[in-house]
Amino acid sequence: AIRRFLLPVIFGRRTCSMLSARGASRTWNLCCIFLFAVAAGDTAGKTFKVTFAVDNLTGGSNGQFVVEVHPTWAPKGAQRFAELVQNKFFDNVRFFRVIGDFMAQFGISGDPHVAATWRDKTIKDDRTKAKNKRGRLTFATSGPDTRTTQIFINFKDNLFLDTQGFAPFAEVVEGMDIVDKLYNGYGEGAPSGKGPSQALCQSQGNAYLQDKFPKLSFIKSVTANSDIGAIAAAAVTSGSNDIPTVSRQGHGLVIFAMFSLMALVLVFTVARSSRWTRPSSSKFTTEEEVAELELSAQEHTVAGRKRTVPPE
Repeated sequence: AIRRFLLPVIFGRRTCSMLSARGASRTWNLCCIFLFAVAAGDTAGKTFKVTFAVDNLTGGSNGQFVVEVHPTWAPKGAQRFAELVQNKFFDNVRFFRVIGDFMAQFGISGDPHVAATWRDKTIKDDRTKAKNKRGRLTFATSGPDTRTTQIFINFKDNLFLDTQGFAPFAEVVEGMDIVDKLYNGYGEGAPSGKGPSQALCQSQGNAYLQDKFPKLSFIKSVTANSDIGAIAAAAVTSGSNDIPTVSRQGHGLVIFAMFSLMALVLVFTVARSSRWTRPSSSKFTTEEEVAELELSAQEHTVAGRKRTVPPE
């Protein structure tokens, strides 16, 4: 029904009447495939929000901040973050490395057994598409393809990180004033500073942090505003970093490109239609010319054979 009424409205009834059933079906199938690709790209690029409830801020207060995740910025990072939220990984996790005017780092589980489970679950790097501006979240890394669960929030624009492989995947959209209140009194971690040792965080968890660094701010819970499972599943596909996704701003161009493609396919199909063949007189002339050429070729072949026959 769509093919019967929609295509004539767009391209005209006369044009559509010249299409064979097979050609129209093929055209429509191509258009459906294109629409499906657009929809898949839109799903993969859909943002989602999560709310962090935090406690033990500077002065002993609590609060919350909201993060918006952009899968188009770093698809693999966004998918891993969604996976961690789904597994409630961040509940009771400490901000173990908070350096004023730089960043706040978190992402080591307070349970050593959980931390050990995730330690070797590394993900491939994303290309750095967004900049490390104030309020943006980025996975920490110790080298190429080593991201696991540790994340930091930029307190200011740290653009020098952009060229070092740190790819932001989200940003704080509400409550940045709460992020600024994360306790930073311990400074850099051991052995460079007096803060917590990451090795002991991994092996002893919150027992070590509560005993030695009781003022650390921590996450009580992280909740999503939508079904992030479906979004996360669409965020990363084979070669997703090499396939551009469709942004909301680009939908107009996509629709224009879609109809342009439909028009080109229809024109091509019409051009191949039998109703666009030459008039019958031209056809006869062409066949006569072909017959003369074939006869001439036969005569030349015979003559050539006679010339190559040895004398008796």
